[in-house]
Amino acid sequence: MTRKSFLHWREKHTDGKNNFSAETLLEQRILHNLKITSKILKHCAINDIFHYRLSSKLFPLITDTTLNLSIENFNNFDSIKAELKTIGEIAKKHGVTISIHPDQFNVLASKRSDVVQKTIRELNFHAKIMDMIGLPKDYSAPINIHPSVTIHKSTQEEKTDDEGLREIVDKFYEGFKQCDEGVRNRLVVENEDKGCWNCGNLFMYFHNYSGTRYDHFFPLTYDNLHDYCNPTIFQEEKVTQEQNIQAFAGTWKKDIPVFHYSWGREDKFRSHADFAAENIPDLDMEITWECELKQKDYAIEQLQNWKEELKRENKVAPKPKARIKPSPKPKLRPKKQESPEVLKKLAATDNHDDVFTSYNHVYGINM
Repeated sequence: MTRKSFLHWREKHTDGKNNFSAETLLEQRILHNLKITSKILKHCAINDIFHYRLSSKLFPLITDTTLNLSIENFNNFDSIKAELKTIGEIAKKHGVTISIHPDQFNVLASKRSDVVQKTIRELNFHAKIMDMIGLPKDYSAPINIHPSVTIHKSTQEEKTDDEGLREIVDKFYEGFKQCDEGVRNRLVVENEDKGCWNCGNLFMYFHNYSGTRYDHFFPLTYDNLHDYCNPTIFQEEKVTQEQNIQAFAGTWKKDIPVFHYSWGREDKFRSHADFAAENIPDLDMEITWECELKQKDYAIEQLQNWKEELKRENKVAPKPKARIKPSPKPKLRPKKQESPEVLKKLAATDNHDDVFTSYNHVYGINM
């Protein structure tokens, strides 16, 4: 339901003669969404899919402050609570873990205070729903967002890239600490397909710098397509996918990392394709991979079949069928090399744990 349709329905039914108000219609949509989610979780379990990303559209319009809506004021609030509880029970019974990925308009590091406050409301509401489902308040039920802010050279005349990146993390953390506990205990940050937040910078600043300055080491979500589009270059060498996966996995400590896997379209490589042209890398690590391919179930089935064939034949994953064309390798502009001085400065201040040391080993940095 869109805001426009909700307001139209509300305007049509304000005379009190029709009990089927806009709010009632919205309640029914929400209950429908929740019932469908329960069915999806059962479908996942039947098909050996043991992780599910909740839709961020389950509760449309609720966080729009101009509409003055609250699920607690709905006539069917008890039914909504019951459906959320059912979702949690199904997930627990079948061993399906759950995450959520709010939309990219959520920007904690925005310079606009209204955007930050809107983001906080949105994240708090998502955490509230996860609490009502009965999900743990930790990284086993992650809320994943992007930094979504990059360095603009026009405003960086007297600042180094290092200062600019630290400034973004400072602003992000300022918003983060205003969030509810359910957000703070679940929030993870993902590398981006363009701009300054490649894997190297995300680790150096959202994990290491944030940890040393604020004693909060954000777990990092690895996205293979974003890494492909926006690689990290260190000492004139591209940091490999395997190196980034190992480094990011270490940021999750005791929790199983939740990473993203997809493939780029042939005509538009930053956009998700229907199917993958290569299998998920097998690094003998326990990782939950969210499939972001457009054909969803069918794409997952393809990946599962490849995995089973590998087990049976113990050989390289088969090439996809002719109808699935791999995306061409795009010509990417070389990225600026990360400053060794910055790395050394961060390393000197990091005495929290051995994650930084293991990352240096992965990257081949000899401190």
